[in-house]
Amino acid sequence: MTIRNLLNLLYYLGMLAVLAGIILALQNHVSAIWIYSLGCIPILGIRVFNLIVGRPENRRKHFIMVVSALALITAAYLMMINRNYWIIFIAVAAVLDLYISFRRF
Repeated sequence: MTIRNLLNLLYYLGMLAVLAGIILALQNHVSAIWIYSLGCIPILGIRVFNLIVGRPENRRKHFIMVVSALALITAAYLMMINRNYWIIFIAVAAVLDLYISFRRF
């Protein structure tokens, strides 16, 4: 298994954990914040890694991806302090990810 395959696997497992955490948070489950936060760690790490080692012409796109990951981290914090507007930061992250998905790397 190459490093690229390992990073892809970690990234998708992180996204799956984030999705599971969101679904559990909507059902007011106690462990939702921990599952969600555990999923945010590899997402932020891999996006920062791509920002550092990426090509210079893709820096802006990778920076937008890091901002999206920071919005996910902010949503985790707002879940932890029991604020209901964490959903806004999830929506911001989703819009930024959708914007970047139509851009060519």
